[in-house]
Amino acid sequence: MKFRYLGTAAAEGFPGMFCVCDACKRARIAGGRNIRGRSQAIIDGKLLIDFPADTCMRVLNGTLDLPAIHDCIITHRHSDHLYAPDLEMRKKGMCKADGEVFRIYASRPASDIIKETMDIYDLYEVVELHAIKPFDVFTVAGEYKVTALPASHDPKVIPDGGRAVFYIIEKDGKRILYAHDTGYFPEETWKFLEENRPYFSLASLDCTGGPLPLRVNHMGLAACKEVTDRLKACGCFDGSTRVIINHFSHNGGLIHDELVPVAAEYGFEVSYDGFELTV
Repeated sequence: MKFRYLGTAAAEGFPGMFCVCDACKRARIAGGRNIRGRSQAIIDGKLLIDFPADTCMRVLNGTLDLPAIHDCIITHRHSDHLYAPDLEMRKKGMCKADGEVFRIYASRPASDIIKETMDIYDLYEVVELHAIKPFDVFTVAGEYKVTALPASHDPKVIPDGGRAVFYIIEKDGKRILYAHDTGYFPEETWKFLEENRPYFSLASLDCTGGPLPLRVNHMGLAACKEVTDRLKACGCFDGSTRVIINHFSHNGGLIHDELVPVAAEYGFEVSYDGFELTV
């Protein structure tokens, strides 16, 4: 699988949209990998992970061929991961598509937000919504086995399994763990991992706080180390697993160039917008 980070920041971007903190000032001056859009990723140019407002700009600057993509998995309802109003641009009269629908997989309450947009703009001929629940296993694009796991994020939990999720994505015997947004994993998620022991070639972990001691809703470096240690103990990781931290906030105080050597002490790589690797 060819995995690419399209955006690697938390909700406010990095530098923050309105922010004049020291970290944002340094990022603006340094430029390059220190400039981050809101988090989004893509696999093999065909499986999109999340649909933030930044999606439009990525189409305009040529980093995302959205008309060629027909499948998208959503982690949760927050606007930096799901900007549902832009789905209106998929309707007839707003675009000329290839005739294939745009399929979206999301748990509640994210799926409720998508459905509301579909109702408002009558998108049922061009958008296909698949409502999922934590621990659902489903096939996407005919070739990816996807497992939704409960995340420790977003206090809005509703009936019928509604909550934020993150994903295991599998193809041709390779597995990616894409764990955004989440704090230290819930025990129900650990139970699944320890009982099933899936081996991961790549793990992308929420590290919103960088050096800060975040552990609830998001993680920092120390919590990511706790996660990797426990995954190694249950056989999901070994020395060959690439661990990449992602989803950074300026509140952590370190721009990309400053974070790289700190993360290396934990054995972690640091994502940046446009970072691509093959699993």
